[in-house]
Amino acid sequence: MPHAVACAPRAPCVAGASVSRRRAPPSRRASPARGASSRNASASDDLPPTEWEPLEVRRAFSAEDSEEHGALAQFMRDAGSCLAGTDTRFIVIGDAILETVAPFPATPRFAVLGAKGVCCTLASEDKTFEAHVFLKTIREVALARSERGGRKIYAIRFFGEPPSAGGGDGADAPPPRPKLTCVLHGGESGEVPAAAVERWERLAEKLA
Repeated sequence: MPHAVACAPRAPCVAGASVSRRRAPPSRRASPARGASSRNASASDDLPPTEWEPLEVRRAFSAEDSEEHGALAQFMRDAGSCLAGTDTRFIVIGDAILETVAPFPATPRFAVLGAKGVCCTLASEDKTFEAHVFLKTIREVALARSERGGRKIYAIRFFGEPPSAGGGDGADAPPPRPKLTCVLHGGESGEVPAAAVERWERLAEKLA
C-alpha cells in the first residue's frame, strides 16, 4: 500500500503523501569594445558561463529527521518560505494518478498522528487545496531541473525507502517512484516565470 494519500474535490482519495483540490537567462558572452586592451578581453573570457544546464541536488533523511523539529520538517518550512504563492503542479502516483495545480502554501502545519508519526500538511487558506506528507515515510528529497520536449522542468521529488538490495541486480532495478512530486507550473506557454525559478534555486541552495 502506498504511503501517500491524495484527495481532490469530488474525487476519490488515493492511498501516504496526499494531495487535494483544486529562464534561465540566455547565454551572454561579453565582447570587448573596439580598442579594449587584450587584458580586458582575457578577463571577459574568464567570466563563468551563463548557459542553462541540468542540475540535481539530493539529500538523504533519517528516521530522526522526521520528527516535528527535525531536518525534514525544516526543509518543508524552507519550501513554504521560498516557494510561497508559486504556481506548482502536485503529482501523486500510486494505483491511480492525481495531479493538481495550486499556489505553493506558505506555512506548513505539523501534527503527530500516533503510529503514523508526524504529518505535514500544506494547505491553501480556503482549504480548497491540501497536501499531506507523512514524514517518517520520506528518506530522500531531490531537486532537479531538466529539459524535456523543449521545456525546462523544475521539480521537487520526495522518495521513500530505496529498493531492497536483495531484489536482484541493482543496475536492472527500476528507479524508485517518488511518493510526491512538485513541479513549477509553466502555464499555457510552458515557460516557468523567472521569479519562480529564482525561488526554486534558493530552495536548492538550502537543501545542498
